Amino acid sequence: MADLGQVFTKGNVARYMVSLLDLPKHAAILDPCFGTGSFLNALKEKNYIRVTACEIDTGLFEVAKSRYKPYELIHTDFLTYHTSTVYDGIIMNPPYIRQEKIDELEKYGITKQRLQEDPVFRGLPSTANLYMYFIMKAIALLKQGGQLIVIFPSSWMNARTGAAFRQMMLSKCGIEKQVYIFGEVFEKEPIVEVAILKLRKGKINMAAQEEFLQSKDGKLTTIPASRNRAVEIFSYPFSGLATIKRGLETGCNAMYINPDLPDAAGQYCKPILSSPKNIDGYSTRNARFDRVFYPTSAVLTDDAIKYLEFWKRKIIKEKKPKSLHAKIMSGGKWYGLREIRGEGILFSYIVRSDMKFVMDETGTLIRDNFYIITPKVDKWVLFALLNNYYTYYQLELSGKRYGAGLLKLQKYDIEKLTFPQYDSLSENDKKEMIKLSRRLIATSDPAVINEITKLIAKYSLVQYEDIANRYFSARDGRLEVR
Repeated sequence: MADLGQVFTKGNVARYMVSLLDLPKHAAILDPCFGTGSFLNALKEKNYIRVTACEIDTGLFEVAKSRYKPYELIHTDFLTYHTSTVYDGIIMNPPYIRQEKIDELEKYGITKQRLQEDPVFRGLPSTANLYMYFIMKAIALLKQGGQLIVIFPSSWMNARTGAAFRQMMLSKCGIEKQVYIFGEVFEKEPIVEVAILKLRKGKINMAAQEEFLQSKDGKLTTIPASRNRAVEIFSYPFSGLATIKRGLETGCNAMYINPDLPDAAGQYCKPILSSPKNIDGYSTRNARFDRVFYPTSAVLTDDAIKYLEFWKRKIIKEKKPKSLHAKIMSGGKWYGLREIRGEGILFSYIVRSDMKFVMDETGTLIRDNFYIITPKVDKWVLFALLNNYYTYYQLELSGKRYGAGLLKLQKYDIEKLTFPQYDSLSENDKKEMIKLSRRLIATSDPAVINEITKLIAKYSLVQYEDIANRYFSARDGRLEVR
C-alpha cells in the first residue's frame, strides 16, 4: 500500500488551531484531510455548523462518517477534489510525503507530472513536498480575506524548496501568526518541531505575530521567545572556510558493506568508516572500520564472480535497488563505486545527543552517513571554529527534529553556518585554537569546548554565557531533558 503520509494531530493542538479561526459559527470551513477527526472534534466543540471535510483513507472515512453526520464528509483525495465552493476558513495537517515518493500515489490519480500541469501549482519547484501542493490548493479555495490554519514542518523555512514556496504563498496571502510548537504534537510523534501558520488571503505584507509553545501531557504552555529565536552571531560564510560533500553512497549496503566474501589479501574489500557509533572521541584514529566491496581489478576471482552473479540475479528479479537495476540493464560494469575518502573533518548528518565534528586522520573511505568537510584554511583552526557552542547552536536551530531526540542536518544546513571573519582572528588566537583542537582530540574533554567558545566569544556580540544558555536550552529541549 502506498504511503499516505498520515501524521495525526493531538487533540490539544487541534483545539488550539481551531481557536485561531476568527469566524462566525455559520462560516464555510474545510478540512482537506481529516484523518482521525481531531479538527472535526475541535470544530464541533466550537459549534461550527458548515464543515466540509475530505479523506482519502477508506478505513478512516468509514469510521468518521457516522460520527460527524451534520458535516459533509467526502471520500476523496483533496488534490483531485473539484468544487466551485470557496471557503471562509480552511484548517489542516497536510500529508508528509517527500517529493521522491509522490509518484507512488499514481493509483489515486496523483503524480508529480499531473500536479505540475495544474495551473494552481504553477511556480512550485519540482522538488516540492506534497504538503506544499496541499497548501497552495487550499489557498486557491479560500475567499478573499479567508483564513488558513495549517501545521507542517518548520524546516520549510530552511529548505531550498522553501524559498520558492514561501514566495508563491506570500504572493497570495499574508502571515498573520507564526507559531513554533515543540514536544508532543502528533499521536505517534514522528516530528516534534513544527510550525503553525495563520494565513489571510489577499492580506499581503502582514507583520506576523510570533509565538513559541510546548505541548506536554495534553497541555500547551508558552515558551519565552528569547530562548528559541535565532540571533545574528557572525557574518563570515562557511564557503569562505571550507567545502562539503556527502560520503560514499553504495546504493545497496547489503551487497557492499561487510560482504560475505573471503578477501584475505584485500583484493576486493577496503576499510570504510560507516557509522558514527564506530568513532571514539573526536578523531578517526581509533575508529572501528567496516569492509566495503570495492573491486578494482579487471580480472575477478571465481568467488568474486559468483558473488556478483548472485546479486545481479537478485537485483534483476526484485528490480531494486533501482539505480543498480538500471546499470545492469544498460550493460557494462554495473558494480563499480566512486571513491570518496575523508579529506579533513567529518560530521554525522544525524545527531543523537551532543554535536561533534571529527578530525579524519586515516584517509579511509567514508560512507554517506557522514558529511566530509574539506578546509580551505588551517584545518586545526577550522576544527575549533566548528566545535563550539556558536556553531552547535546554529545547527540546533536549523536542523529538523524527530522523535527520540534525533536531529537531522542537511548539507545546506552546514553551508548556512556563519563564523568570525577569518582574517580578523589574531595570530595568537589561531595558535590557541590549534592547541585546543589538538587537546580536544587527545582528551575528548567537553571542558575544551567551553574554552574554545570563550576564545571565540571575543569576536561576537553574543557573549559566552548567552550562547551557552541558548545552546543548552535548545539541545535540552530536543532531548526533552527535565
